[in-house]
Amino acid sequence: MSGKIKRVGLITLSLPRERTDLAEEFHQNAVKALKSAGFEVDSPDKLVFDTDSCVSTARGFKERGADCALILLGTWVFAPSVVDTIQEVDIPFGVWAEDNPASFSLTAGGVVHGSLDEHGLRHRFFYGSPKSQGLMKEISAFIGAAACANALNGQKLCLVGGRVMGMYTTMADIIQIKNIFGVEVEHIDSVRLYMEAEKTPPDEVLKLRKSLSAKFGKVNTQEQLLDRSIRLYLAMKNVLEKEGYSIAAVKCQEEMINSYSSFCLATSLLNDDGFTIACETDINAAITMKILSSLSQGISLFGDVNHIDHEENTLRIVNCGSMPTSMAESGKEVDIENQYEYMGKAGGATTVFPVRESPVTIARLFRIEGKYGMVASEGHTLKLAKERFREAREFWPHALVKLDCNTYSLVQHIRSNHMHLCFGHHIDALKEFCALKDIQFNYPV
Repeated sequence: MSGKIKRVGLITLSLPRERTDLAEEFHQNAVKALKSAGFEVDSPDKLVFDTDSCVSTARGFKERGADCALILLGTWVFAPSVVDTIQEVDIPFGVWAEDNPASFSLTAGGVVHGSLDEHGLRHRFFYGSPKSQGLMKEISAFIGAAACANALNGQKLCLVGGRVMGMYTTMADIIQIKNIFGVEVEHIDSVRLYMEAEKTPPDEVLKLRKSLSAKFGKVNTQEQLLDRSIRLYLAMKNVLEKEGYSIAAVKCQEEMINSYSSFCLATSLLNDDGFTIACETDINAAITMKILSSLSQGISLFGDVNHIDHEENTLRIVNCGSMPTSMAESGKEVDIENQYEYMGKAGGATTVFPVRESPVTIARLFRIEGKYGMVASEGHTLKLAKERFREAREFWPHALVKLDCNTYSLVQHIRSNHMHLCFGHHIDALKEFCALKDIQFNYPV
């Protein structure tokens, strides 16, 4: 999945009486560094010297769809120019002072950073040279987090069915979700998907069944169960595309899995398609997965916290079938089996595979007395032999993660039965995202 290019607005603020030559050099070096890091830079060719110009330039960034703005302090400046700009323009801001003693940029940084904090204006303060790899990593994480927040804003999350039994942590305040993340939560009933599934032409079902048989390894399911699972996939994809949903949280138990089919295969294939689909109508899961997908520009998974091995520093994530099959080493490593009978009377098709080896990031949003927090860690997946699946569930997909964090501490931050994972290391951007959203970030140490 490829995401849009992240766009950053860049203002270099100075005073005419100061070393404008150094401010110009700072500006050019910053533009070059940001473009080299893969960002689209929106910036005026000239330095900005006054408050009105600073505000109008920042407004232009916002109108043209910038994800965030950086104000470079090219020399000593007057703090009100920055304060007024951040007060007037609703966009994530970073303030950047350069490590050049001749420019007095850090001197300006001290007064600007302090002034913004006194006014209670959220911002990120950076200090250093555009040639510093460490600093550019920090700035890149900030821009990535801002782009993630921008991408979430205005999205629609579709809840299919009602609350799953006994899981408080899957539920959320939809107004709080709207206020923090900008995501609109809407609802459709499971019966709509059932009716859509039953209307699916038999030739479409047959075509996809043949495609799955060719793509995957063993397909060891009853034909009726597989066909109903396929029908749910095609029906849900049609509804999501028709209604403009990119995110969904689906209730499978107990109505659908007892009376028609589980959603396992449908959810797995939809995640492969680039939708973000969580099980058990877990709103917090769906939002976490979307954040991970946005930051990684790829797919993310939904799974159960199954086992932590303190000696091996590993976390096993197991799921009844919704993990995207594209997280396997290849399609031929994916088997399709019958869902366990104890899960529901109607059953359904489920996927079986190990997640391939890769650097990964795990994360989970949670609430403590109504306030959001996030636990996260980096690590890498170890490909678990299918012979070991029976230690948990033989016919479900597994992800085994070698963690970089302290697993004893991680246990204290597990506040859900669910955990989520994406490929790549994105912990810095997650920290920045949480800072933007005033979410407590926890990296277990």
